Amino acid sequence: MKKAVLIAFLFMAAINVKAQNGLKFFSLRGGWVAKNAFSGTLSYDFNTRYFNQNEVFAEYYQNYKHHDYKSIMGGFVLKPVMFRNGNTAVRYRFGAGIGTTTRKFVAAPQLGFEFAQSIGSGIDLLIINGNQFTFWGDGKDRWRVGIEAGIRIPLN
Repeated sequence: MKKAVLIAFLFMAAINVKAQNGLKFFSLRGGWVAKNAFSGTLSYDFNTRYFNQNEVFAEYYQNYKHHDYKSIMGGFVLKPVMFRNGNTAVRYRFGAGIGTTTRKFVAAPQLGFEFAQSIGSGIDLLIINGNQFTFWGDGKDRWRVGIEAGIRIPLN
């Protein structure tokens, strides 16, 4: 018995172990931005080591009081895990986006949090806090503090 356990240990010691490395997801979310706007986001998420993730996103923003003010942005977000327990994960969100409004170019660093609850078959429900400051944007919509809810579906 000792010999079998030793052989099994030697085989397992040579394996490069990375929790969920290589999983890819597609997510769709929508939400409200403080005071007078809404946003919608499509993203491609891929896991890195130890439940951390990276995200490539496309975001649509619309001010519903001033219908002519909208923006479209694309960007990248790093999402290191802050807390993970069973089917729940809470992650920081650090990233940036670039894009355009109906009038000019904008760039926006992003900070926030992501709450993900797995509901089975790899599908996650998401609640995301997103905070942005848009450079070269319209003065009244420069600070964007919002909350989005959505779903993340595995691709592999």
